[in-house]
Amino acid sequence: MWRVFVFLAAMVLPHALIAQDQRSLSGSVSYLERMALAPEARVIIEVLGPDLSRLAEARIPTDGQQVPIMFQIDLPDTVTGSLRAGLAIGGRVVWLGAPVTVAPDGADDLGEIMLARHTPMGFVADYRCGAVDVHVGLSDTGLVLDVAGARRLLRAVPAASGARYEAPDDPMTSFWSRSDAALVSVDGIELAQCHLALPTPETPWRGGGNEPFWSVRVDAGVMALSRLGMQDLILPLTAPQMTDAGDIVVIAADPDRALRAVLLRRPVICRDTMTGMPHPETVALSMGDHTIHGCGGDPARLLHGRTWLVEDIAGAGVIDRARVSLGFGTDGPVAGSGGCNRWFARFDLTGETLSIGPAGATMMACAPALMDQERRFLAALSVVRGFDIDATGALVLLGPDGAVMTLRAATDGSAP
Repeated sequence: MWRVFVFLAAMVLPHALIAQDQRSLSGSVSYLERMALAPEARVIIEVLGPDLSRLAEARIPTDGQQVPIMFQIDLPDTVTGSLRAGLAIGGRVVWLGAPVTVAPDGADDLGEIMLARHTPMGFVADYRCGAVDVHVGLSDTGLVLDVAGARRLLRAVPAASGARYEAPDDPMTSFWSRSDAALVSVDGIELAQCHLALPTPETPWRGGGNEPFWSVRVDAGVMALSRLGMQDLILPLTAPQMTDAGDIVVIAADPDRALRAVLLRRPVICRDTMTGMPHPETVALSMGDHTIHGCGGDPARLLHGRTWLVEDIAGAGVIDRARVSLGFGTDGPVAGSGGCNRWFARFDLTGETLSIGPAGATMMACAPALMDQERRFLAALSVVRGFDIDATGALVLLGPDGAVMTLRAATDGSAP
């Protein structure tokens, strides 16, 4: 087999990190299938921070070379996060590896990262357009474009090259892909150049409901169903489908037992009827002529992957020039700016509550008004007991007596 050594240049690193001491991480990517890589295959490497922000990325054409493919990437030696690797062919990620932890005291040699066949669970491709994540799915009649959670059905139109789609009622909303790059316009506003990104699948995906209690888990090619008072079922999955409305349909069936379950996942926020906890999807599970309803997806998906900017604290606005922010990491850290000092803490998200532990902070001194606002901000964090997403997409942090803070996602791609 050919062995290719590739040097990966770190990109998209925050300016504050570039001047720090560097370390080199190395390893290789491979897979077990006895299958030759297509000449147009491309290796994608991403390093994500705890808040899922991309700290570095690289795309390497293989030019007909075969696995294992070696890589090396330079990062600031203080970076904590995870490295992910995948192989893309024809604008789709076909093989994907599990995240590898990156820590300041971790090994520099990551060894061989084994990739497994990637089966999309609805969306067939994910793109990064500057600071905006875009997801693409295929329905029976066209392409479903998801930008910041809003989904539009586009139809194929003639293109000089690649594949181009436009909204039937709005040609100023379009998607034009060529290889692993794309151009996306929404209502006449063109996003930054888009590049194919590695998906972050929610594995396992879980859903369920109450009265009667039921739960479903989708993982590793099977759907596991549980319902109070009934025998648990495990059924093999067929390929997920997407409707024109952007709903994901997951079908599991066992012909030998004449069993068939249809799971409909709709991208509408659902609140648990017992706990009030918001979930990213509203779901319906049908077997025969019987349908039950509930919520699905990990509530953490509503928090992760974005910087939240504070709009008000306990009903009072914030000082215009003060940037008060927070960002939730994937393993419990939460951090941001209090408007004067950097702060950091741990959060705990259960099936019923969200809480934020005692916060530490730097010790800078600022104008009295900023210091007073920062104290009110940190005090409000200490009483958080839950959260919600309102009709405008704002994050509302809840205390024992209601809302204690309202925040909105930053649109400039900045870190917390």
